[in-house]
Amino acid sequence: MSERILPLPDVPDPRSGPSLRWAILGTGWIAARFVEALQTSTNQRIVAVGSRTRARAEAFAAEHGIESAHGSYEELVAADADVVYVATGHLDHFGHARLALEAGRPVLIEKPLTPTVAEARELVELARAKGLFAMEAVWSLALPRYSVVRQVLDSGMLGEVVEASANLGERLVDHHRAMDPAQGGGAMNDIGTYVMMFANEVLPGLRVTAAHGMRHAVPGIAGPGAIGQFHALLADERDRLATVSASMLADTPTAAYIAGTEATLELEAPFYQPGPVVVRFHDGEELRYDEPALAHTQLFWEALEVARCISEGLTESPLRPLAQTLATLSLMEQARELMGDPAA
Repeated sequence: MSERILPLPDVPDPRSGPSLRWAILGTGWIAARFVEALQTSTNQRIVAVGSRTRARAEAFAAEHGIESAHGSYEELVAADADVVYVATGHLDHFGHARLALEAGRPVLIEKPLTPTVAEARELVELARAKGLFAMEAVWSLALPRYSVVRQVLDSGMLGEVVEASANLGERLVDHHRAMDPAQGGGAMNDIGTYVMMFANEVLPGLRVTAAHGMRHAVPGIAGPGAIGQFHALLADERDRLATVSASMLADTPTAAYIAGTEATLELEAPFYQPGPVVVRFHDGEELRYDEPALAHTQLFWEALEVARCISEGLTESPLRPLAQTLATLSLMEQARELMGDPAA
């Protein structure tokens, strides 16, 4: 067993290193949070924004001090920028990321990369054919907290990992877009990505063995409504297990753990955001890493990873290789099939 000392995060200085010129495709809530995080904490430059209407793009540009506003996405991807951040709705990721890639632009694409494995594979093949960088924006994996988690796993401190679990719950029943299946809404795309990502990162090679979901009808939205919450059991060929659950019907503990034969690593709520890492050994000894829980102000870490990779000539990030994105999407698709829930 390795020495019982928690490692420090291995992360870059946010205000040094390569600085890219970013074009923002989309003007919604997550686009605004991403831009604010980069402008507040890094040396990255936001040089352009695009929307479906020029008025919307100009309003966003004025609010965030962006020099160039574009009234179409075609116009945006033609702008002089180093990378495009795709921040539109789930069902639009494929078309908008493809537009940027075909224009020769590297891309950071909001999670999930696409709602279906087939579309994701097409994007991956296009990026690789063009030799362009592409990455899914699962911001958790770029956080200092997850640098500590990776180092603990690599060190063998936990012994053999035998089980992982992740839960995420946030009451979003009044959020029509999030609950509208016609817009790709539902617990799987909006928050299930995080729990499936966590399980897949800890125990690669998992398959979904059981899944059950609950639909939730929303007033004003036709049809039976989206899957508002789900639970799934996953296993690998060695019968190591992962349990995951996500709910948009209620606030749940939103914690995660990784259980090993020597110790257990715990991520206090919310497990996918900045926060502490705790390792507890069987003899009662506890190690703890602490960091402020700063939520979406920390979205900039994923941008720093993109800047590092592009500056080094990489077309994929070792923190979130495209094969891992495809594997997570496959788990999501397997669970959907068991629940009778189409991707769109």
